[in-house]
Amino acid sequence: MNADEFGLVSFGGDPDRPTSDREAVIVGVDFGSSRIKAAGYTRDGRLVAESAVPTPLLSGSAGDDFPVARLVEAAGMAIRGLRRQPGSIVGMGLTSMGEVGSVIGPDGLAELAFPSWYDSRGTEVIARLEREHGARALRDATGRHLRLTSTVAKLGHVAERDGGVPSGTFVGVCGALAWMLTGEAWQEAGLAATSGVWDLLGGDYLLDVWESAGLGGVDLAQVRGPGEASRAVTDTAREWGLAPGAPVVIAGHDHPVASVGAGAVPGDLVDSMGTGEAIIAVMRGDDAASRARSVEVLDLDPLLSLEVWPATAEPLVVWERMRPGLAMRTFLDHADIPRDVLDASAPPPQVPLSFDDNLSRVLEGGLRAPVTYDAATWGELVDFYVLLANRGQELVRTATGSSGVVVLTGGGLRSPRWRTAKAVLGSGPMEVSTVRETATRGCAAMAGLALGWWDDPSEMPGADRVPVAVGDCEAIERASALLA
Repeated sequence: MNADEFGLVSFGGDPDRPTSDREAVIVGVDFGSSRIKAAGYTRDGRLVAESAVPTPLLSGSAGDDFPVARLVEAAGMAIRGLRRQPGSIVGMGLTSMGEVGSVIGPDGLAELAFPSWYDSRGTEVIARLEREHGARALRDATGRHLRLTSTVAKLGHVAERDGGVPSGTFVGVCGALAWMLTGEAWQEAGLAATSGVWDLLGGDYLLDVWESAGLGGVDLAQVRGPGEASRAVTDTAREWGLAPGAPVVIAGHDHPVASVGAGAVPGDLVDSMGTGEAIIAVMRGDDAASRARSVEVLDLDPLLSLEVWPATAEPLVVWERMRPGLAMRTFLDHADIPRDVLDASAPPPQVPLSFDDNLSRVLEGGLRAPVTYDAATWGELVDFYVLLANRGQELVRTATGSSGVVVLTGGGLRSPRWRTAKAVLGSGPMEVSTVRETATRGCAAMAGLALGWWDDPSEMPGADRVPVAVGDCEAIERASALLA
């Protein structure tokens, strides 16, 4: 493994704030579909080092696969790319895209190529499990996570079609990295939910469903409470710069963890503008009331699902209809016009639109849609997703009772036309998080919690937000300048 192989990019945080590479830092690691990022933060919330490597991917006729052992190696390269002095990393938090993982067996982490979440492999597994165990019962128990993107779908497919799965204990990619650093295998509830067999109400795995998928020879890692850590004790941890005994925390699933990193708190709605745009809010109330309401929430809309808030394990409602980044990428592939030209030439945000849901789904699937690929249609495409997000926000408010502001975050804020449309067409008071790398910061906040640096991740310094009233394009431009 070397820097040339993984395309390491490394740079040193805020150039206007002097820092020492001997300074104690907490590090967040984010396993994304395209990049694996690491970032170091001091106790006063300063970002002092970042690095990133491309996510290893194997492309074949059946689709893309994630070689999990290589993902862990790449994460190690990103961590070392922070160039911290040995022992200066005093805590680490981890987040990932979810269901991707491998098996820890007698010989260590298996060289398993895990099918990508965005392809159709596993369709037959889900259909069979729903026939055998009841689609409605599985929906209610798993919070609508028994679906094509789940671990049980993808790993069940591997068990049936690709020569089987080695015996051992299954861990997500965060769990695989945590095991490399601590020698212990465990999971966190939000990521356990993405397995498709975690009973959110009962707090246990649906082992009969797991076995029905042909995975009876594979154990599932123990699920721990929010913020629970194990200590870094391995030679690998030492080689990568972790202090002896530094707490390692599996922070959770990437969208919720990024919401924590953006400075969101229960009561807020989070709108994460990116390749997949998720609308998120915590369902408050005592345990009994929240559990009773959770099943009713799933009846409100077929695109609502349930997870857990990383900081407290309270129920979290997520609306995930939108894949704007995929649609925009397809549009750009067919438009043969640079994005900056489309952004500059598109008409101002407006309604009504001729663009509709069917066209967006075609583009999200990477297919050419029957539209004119010009600046006017580009503007309508962007506006469509803003209006669709408004609908999702209203659904999530109904589901959770949240009355707080909408916190805007994500890479979409770097798009001039997209952020203008948010300002003009948004449905209510908004605040733009000025945190640039929200997922790594959310991980670091959870690691700081384990260290006792603060009593709640929201107390980590540095998560400023800029208020944006509907129609206030100047405010959203000021906020975007802080993200540059």
